[in-house]
Amino acid sequence: MSTSNDQRRQAAAGLDQLASLVRAQSWSKDLPPTQAAVLRALEGVPAGQRARQLAERLGISAASLSDSLKVLETKGWIERLPDPADGRAAIVRLSVEGGKMAQELLGGEGGMAGLLKRLEAEDLGALLRITQLMVYEAQQQGLATGPRTCLGCRFFQPYATQDRDRPHFCGFVQKPFGDADLRVDCAEQDPGKKQQVAANARRFRQAVPQ
Repeated sequence: MSTSNDQRRQAAAGLDQLASLVRAQSWSKDLPPTQAAVLRALEGVPAGQRARQLAERLGISAASLSDSLKVLETKGWIERLPDPADGRAAIVRLSVEGGKMAQELLGGEGGMAGLLKRLEAEDLGALLRITQLMVYEAQQQGLATGPRTCLGCRFFQPYATQDRDRPHFCGFVQKPFGDADLRVDCAEQDPGKKQQVAANARRFRQAVPQ
Protein backbone atom coordinates (compact mmCIF):
# COMPACT_ATOMS: atom_id res chain seq x y z
CA MET A 1 0.00 0.00 0.00
CA SER A 2 1.41 3.35 -1.03
CA THR A 3 1.49 6.33 1.29
CA SER A 4 0.43 9.88 0.47
CA ASN A 5 2.11 13.16 1.38
CA ASP A 6 -0.83 13.96 3.64
CA GLN A 7 -0.34 10.72 5.57
CA ARG A 8 3.32 11.55 6.07
CA ARG A 9 2.43 15.10 7.19
CA GLN A 10 -0.05 13.73 9.73
CA ALA A 11 2.52 11.28 11.09
CA ALA A 12 5.15 14.01 11.31
CA ALA A 13 2.69 16.34 13.09
CA GLY A 14 1.89 13.62 15.61
CA LEU A 15 5.55 13.01 16.37
CA ASP A 16 6.23 16.73 16.69
CA GLN A 17 3.36 17.07 19.15
CA LEU A 18 4.63 14.16 21.24
CA ALA A 19 8.16 15.54 21.20
CA SER A 20 6.92 18.94 22.41
CA LEU A 21 4.87 17.30 25.14
CA VAL A 22 7.80 15.23 26.38
CA ARG A 23 10.20 18.19 26.31
CA ALA A 24 7.77 20.15 28.44
CA GLN A 25 7.51 17.32 30.96
CA SER A 26 11.09 16.08 30.88
CA TRP A 27 12.55 18.16 33.70
CA SER A 28 12.61 15.06 35.92
CA LYS A 29 13.91 15.73 39.45
CA ASP A 30 14.40 19.37 38.35
CA LEU A 31 17.05 18.18 35.89
CA PRO A 32 17.30 19.59 32.36
CA PRO A 33 16.65 16.88 29.74
CA THR A 34 20.30 16.64 28.62
CA GLN A 35 21.61 16.14 32.14
CA ALA A 36 18.98 13.47 32.82
CA ALA A 37 19.89 11.76 29.53
CA VAL A 38 23.57 11.64 30.54
CA LEU A 39 22.75 9.95 33.84
CA ARG A 40 20.48 7.41 32.16
CA ALA A 41 23.07 6.65 29.48
CA LEU A 42 25.84 6.03 32.04
CA GLU A 43 23.73 3.76 34.24
CA GLY A 44 24.87 0.16 33.81
CA VAL A 45 28.26 1.20 32.38
CA PRO A 46 30.48 0.95 35.49
CA ALA A 47 33.69 1.46 33.52
CA GLY A 48 32.35 4.74 32.16
CA GLN A 49 32.47 6.08 28.64
CA ARG A 50 34.53 8.57 26.69
CA ALA A 51 32.91 11.98 26.48
CA ARG A 52 33.04 11.96 22.69
CA GLN A 53 31.31 8.58 22.49
CA LEU A 54 28.71 9.72 25.00
CA ALA A 55 27.93 12.81 22.91
CA GLU A 56 27.53 10.65 19.80
CA ARG A 57 25.30 8.20 21.63
CA LEU A 58 23.02 11.00 22.84
CA GLY A 59 23.09 12.87 19.54
CA ILE A 60 24.25 16.16 21.07
CA SER A 61 27.19 18.46 20.43
CA ALA A 62 30.43 18.18 22.39
CA ALA A 63 29.89 21.71 23.72
CA SER A 64 26.40 20.91 25.00
CA LEU A 65 27.67 17.76 26.67
CA SER A 66 30.57 19.62 28.25
CA ASP A 67 28.19 22.14 29.84
CA SER A 68 26.04 19.34 31.26
CA LEU A 69 29.05 17.42 32.57
CA LYS A 70 30.31 20.49 34.44
CA VAL A 71 26.99 20.83 36.28
CA LEU A 72 26.71 17.11 37.03
CA GLU A 73 30.30 17.03 38.29
CA THR A 74 29.58 19.99 40.59
CA LYS A 75 26.60 18.10 42.01
CA GLY A 76 28.83 15.08 42.65
CA TRP A 77 26.86 12.80 40.33
CA ILE A 78 29.62 12.01 37.84
CA GLU A 79 33.40 11.62 37.83
CA ARG A 80 35.73 12.53 34.98
CA LEU A 81 38.91 10.48 34.90
CA PRO A 82 41.89 10.52 32.51
CA ASP A 83 41.59 7.97 29.74
CA PRO A 84 44.60 5.61 30.11
CA ALA A 85 44.49 4.92 26.36
CA ASP A 86 44.39 8.59 25.31
CA GLY A 87 45.81 11.38 27.45
CA ARG A 88 43.68 13.96 25.60
CA ALA A 89 40.40 12.19 26.40
CA ALA A 90 38.39 11.75 29.59
CA ILE A 91 36.33 8.85 30.87
CA VAL A 92 32.97 9.82 32.36
CA ARG A 93 31.31 7.56 34.90
CA LEU A 94 28.63 7.79 37.56
CA SER A 95 29.47 8.36 41.19
CA VAL A 96 27.60 6.38 43.85
CA GLU A 97 25.10 9.23 44.26
CA GLY A 98 24.83 9.62 40.51
CA GLY A 99 24.01 5.94 40.19
CA LYS A 100 21.17 6.31 42.69
CA MET A 101 19.78 9.27 40.75
CA ALA A 102 20.04 7.38 37.46
CA GLN A 103 18.07 4.48 38.96
CA GLU A 104 15.38 6.90 40.10
CA LEU A 105 15.14 8.40 36.62
CA LEU A 106 14.95 5.00 34.95
CA GLY A 107 12.35 3.76 37.39
CA GLY A 108 10.11 6.81 37.11
CA GLU A 109 7.12 7.46 34.91
CA GLY A 110 8.06 10.88 33.56
CA GLY A 111 8.64 11.72 29.93
CA MET A 112 7.77 9.00 27.44
CA ALA A 113 7.54 6.29 30.13
CA GLY A 114 4.29 7.72 31.43
CA LEU A 115 2.76 7.59 27.95
CA LEU A 116 3.71 3.95 27.40
CA LYS A 117 2.58 2.30 30.63
CA ARG A 118 -0.85 1.30 29.27
CA LEU A 119 0.40 -0.09 25.97
CA GLU A 120 0.19 -3.85 25.52
CA ALA A 121 3.11 -5.93 24.24
CA GLU A 122 1.78 -5.95 20.66
CA ASP A 123 1.53 -2.16 20.56
CA LEU A 124 4.96 -1.76 22.16
CA GLY A 125 6.36 -4.13 19.57
CA ALA A 126 4.89 -2.03 16.76
CA LEU A 127 6.37 1.10 18.31
CA LEU A 128 9.80 -0.49 18.74
CA ARG A 129 9.72 -1.73 15.15
CA ILE A 130 8.97 1.76 13.82
CA THR A 131 11.61 3.24 16.11
CA GLN A 132 14.23 0.93 14.63
CA LEU A 133 13.38 2.11 11.12
CA MET A 134 13.30 5.79 12.09
CA VAL A 135 16.67 5.60 13.83
CA TYR A 136 18.07 3.87 10.75
CA GLU A 137 16.76 6.69 8.53
CA ALA A 138 18.25 9.27 10.91
CA GLN A 139 21.61 7.53 10.65
CA GLN A 140 21.36 7.40 6.85
CA GLN A 141 20.74 11.16 6.79
CA GLY A 142 23.66 11.86 9.11
CA LEU A 143 21.39 13.01 11.96
CA ALA A 144 22.45 10.33 14.46
CA THR A 145 25.48 8.14 15.01
CA GLY A 146 25.20 6.81 18.54
CA PRO A 147 21.98 4.76 18.97
CA ARG A 148 22.76 1.07 19.56
CA THR A 149 19.79 -0.58 17.86
CA CYS A 150 19.13 -4.15 16.83
CA LEU A 151 18.81 -3.05 13.21
CA GLY A 152 22.30 -1.57 13.25
CA CYS A 153 23.89 -4.66 14.81
CA ARG A 154 25.85 -7.38 13.04
CA PHE A 155 24.21 -10.05 15.22
CA PHE A 156 20.66 -9.12 14.17
CA GLN A 157 18.87 -11.43 11.73
CA PRO A 158 15.38 -10.12 10.89
CA TYR A 159 12.69 -12.67 10.02
CA ALA A 160 15.16 -15.53 10.20
CA THR A 161 12.84 -18.02 11.94
CA GLN A 162 9.52 -19.65 11.12
CA ASP A 163 8.02 -18.51 14.44
CA ARG A 164 5.48 -15.73 13.90
CA ASP A 165 5.71 -14.64 17.54
CA ARG A 166 9.53 -14.65 17.56
CA PRO A 167 10.55 -14.08 13.93
CA HIS A 168 13.94 -12.43 14.54
CA PHE A 169 17.18 -14.01 15.72
CA CYS A 170 20.03 -12.58 17.80
CA GLY A 171 23.38 -14.15 17.00
CA PHE A 172 24.90 -12.81 20.22
CA VAL A 173 22.61 -14.64 22.65
CA GLN A 174 21.66 -17.29 20.07
CA LYS A 175 17.93 -16.88 20.64
CA PRO A 176 14.86 -15.91 18.59
CA PHE A 177 12.74 -12.94 19.70
CA GLY A 178 9.79 -10.80 18.68
CA ASP A 179 9.21 -7.12 18.01
CA ALA A 180 8.40 -6.38 21.66
CA ASP A 181 11.96 -7.42 22.59
CA LEU A 182 13.73 -5.22 20.03
CA ARG A 183 16.43 -3.10 21.65
CA VAL A 184 16.97 0.59 20.89
CA ASP A 185 19.96 0.87 23.22
CA CYS A 186 21.73 -2.47 23.61
CA ALA A 187 25.01 -2.64 25.53
CA GLU A 188 26.09 -5.71 23.53
CA GLN A 189 25.46 -4.11 20.14
CA ASP A 190 28.28 -4.54 17.64
CA PRO A 191 27.75 -2.26 14.60
CA GLY A 192 27.26 -4.16 11.38
CA LYS A 193 28.89 -3.32 8.09
CA LYS A 194 27.01 -0.83 5.94
CA GLN A 195 26.03 -3.39 3.29
CA GLN A 196 24.77 -5.88 5.88
CA VAL A 197 22.73 -3.25 7.75
CA ALA A 198 21.18 -2.00 4.49
CA ALA A 199 20.17 -5.55 3.56
CA ASN A 200 18.70 -6.11 7.02
CA ALA A 201 16.75 -2.86 6.76
CA ARG A 202 15.21 -3.99 3.45
CA ARG A 203 14.27 -7.34 4.98
CA PHE A 204 12.96 -5.72 8.15
CA ARG A 205 10.55 -3.56 6.16
CA GLN A 206 8.85 -6.60 4.64
CA ALA A 207 5.71 -8.11 6.09
CA VAL A 208 6.02 -11.10 8.36
CA PRO A 209 6.14 -14.23 6.16
CA GLN A 210 3.01 -16.41 6.15
